[in-house]
Amino acid sequence: MAETVKCDAFADIYKSLEYCTGKMSMPGTRPRAYFIPKKHITTWPTLPMANATEMGKVAVYDGNFTLEADKCFHYVDLVDGENEPKSEQVGSFGSMHFSNALTLVVPGTEEEATGLATMLNNEDVVFIYIQRNGKARVMGNEMFRTSVKPSQSVGKATSDSNNTTLEITVEDVAPAPFYPGDIVIDSKVVISGATGKVKPTDSGS
Repeated sequence: MAETVKCDAFADIYKSLEYCTGKMSMPGTRPRAYFIPKKHITTWPTLPMANATEMGKVAVYDGNFTLEADKCFHYVDLVDGENEPKSEQVGSFGSMHFSNALTLVVPGTEEEATGLATMLNNEDVVFIYIQRNGKARVMGNEMFRTSVKPSQSVGKATSDSNNTTLEITVEDVAPAPFYPGDIVIDSKVVISGATGKVKPTDSGS
């Protein structure tokens, strides 16, 4: 009889997943996302995966993005209620992982929106979106290239939409991982990935 091999890819950290009646889980994202070209990232936060000590930490980044000097995340404002993240399993047995997709709808098709669509068309980027509850999730990683497919709808009638759409797709080992770290958008403004709020700065700065 063949000996059973004990695998230790993940520690035995399964736990019951309880839903409390009356607890609200609000769908959708907040109407602002953040992005940066990967070439400006010098150090990535760590995704615990098999090293996690509890189930709720498996797909949560530990640490912050370290960026090149004078570089920061940029933000893009969105049409509220029109942005949708999705994740699904892909691959075959032994290499199953996730395909993560995020549709962002940017209001307008004027020069800056068109310029952004043009620049992102062949760029490898990281996007961060914020859930309604303030928690940040990451689209993009070191292993796979991020694909951004821009499109525009100028509209025909005055009641039509006039938007720029960014369809972002990337493969990852987990559904868009959570990121409670810092989102630095300039030298004095840092967004908390845990709450979606601006972090207070030192009074002496």
